Amino acid sequence: MATLGPSVLRPNGQIRFPGPPHRTVSHHPSGSKSFRAAGDSHHDQVSGNRRPIPLLLFLPLGVIAALLNWNSVLVSVFNFLAILPLSAIVSDASDTLAEYFGDLVGGLINATFGNAVELSTGILAVTSGDTYFAQSVMIGSILSDILLIMGGCLISASYSKHILYFNMAQTGSLSSLMVITAVGLILPSVLYATFTSVDLEDQVLSFSRGTSAVLLVLYVGYLYFQLGTHKHLFQQEPNSPQEGESDQDENEQKPDLSKTVLTLIAAGISIILCSHFFLASVPATSATTGISKTFIATILIPITSNCPEGVAVIAASFGGGDVNFAISVIVSSILQIGLFAIPFLVMLGWLIGVPMTLFFETFHTLALFFAILVVNQVLKDAKYTYLHGSMLVGLYVLFPSVLRGLPVTDILA
Repeated sequence: MATLGPSVLRPNGQIRFPGPPHRTVSHHPSGSKSFRAAGDSHHDQVSGNRRPIPLLLFLPLGVIAALLNWNSVLVSVFNFLAILPLSAIVSDASDTLAEYFGDLVGGLINATFGNAVELSTGILAVTSGDTYFAQSVMIGSILSDILLIMGGCLISASYSKHILYFNMAQTGSLSSLMVITAVGLILPSVLYATFTSVDLEDQVLSFSRGTSAVLLVLYVGYLYFQLGTHKHLFQQEPNSPQEGESDQDENEQKPDLSKTVLTLIAAGISIILCSHFFLASVPATSATTGISKTFIATILIPITSNCPEGVAVIAASFGGGDVNFAISVIVSSILQIGLFAIPFLVMLGWLIGVPMTLFFETFHTLALFFAILVVNQVLKDAKYTYLHGSMLVGLYVLFPSVLRGLPVTDILA
């Protein structure tokens, strides 16, 4: 069984696996995950899962279906499937630009495009005044990362093994940041539930904006921590280059910058377009299929965004690969959503006059709280087996089973 072997997590977030065959796994401090490799069957499997290019056929179908007012379910499905390859293309292009421009600029690029689907969907929802939908997408993305994908990684890495251990120097700091992020997101809901006041909504709105500013500053500090002062915590020294590897690296051509930029712009615009058509068809699709908008926002959209990268992360952890890096990928994705995307949407709402707050519905608040609590306990134990991963996946499965039973006339309908 092939394993990932010795590795190095570069300061811009890339996990480099030395020695032939050449393999690179990209880990963005912003939270975007992507996997590249060349030269073996394991790579072919990962790359195939990572880049569902044939699904690009649904891009023109989704646009045509929306413009010609086809059945709302078809519009939703076509654009839903088109987003899968587009998110993978955006991740690949941002990886390439990060390699081209270096650590600092690369970190900023990955911060911007790390979760393009969630950001575009959230921005469209906020600008249309549907703040609950935007909140649900963000919480759903965190839950899918922290429970479904992380649980899959633990199962993949530790199955048929005895007990494996975390690198606490690495996961400890990320775990603490994750808890602080959860506290910042949950406090406004606690404030709303605890106090009664005529102008409580205004107070929660003001508190949310202040908290968002703090979270954004904390995100900048996190990037500086990982890219600058403490990047050694996220690195391991690679093995000495094997014969022929240096020559191979020297012969590698630099990426075509203009082509990469155009690809990133085209894929980004396509994601925004597909997200727009998808969101416009959601109410009619919900009424037709009986699936609540809460389920679509919390479960379906995050899975669409995280599926290509999630499958790649799980595949890379298979057979006892160093799961510490996979966990840092996942936790960083959570931090990118909690410290950057959600506060950004609050500030965007403030700018355009939409009251976007950090006050989440009770279900989302409790789901986030228990998910962070369970995962933090797993990381704190510093050891894991496949049973830990099974528990995380099982906890995630409970959420869609509950949301699937909601009536169509729920709060997002």
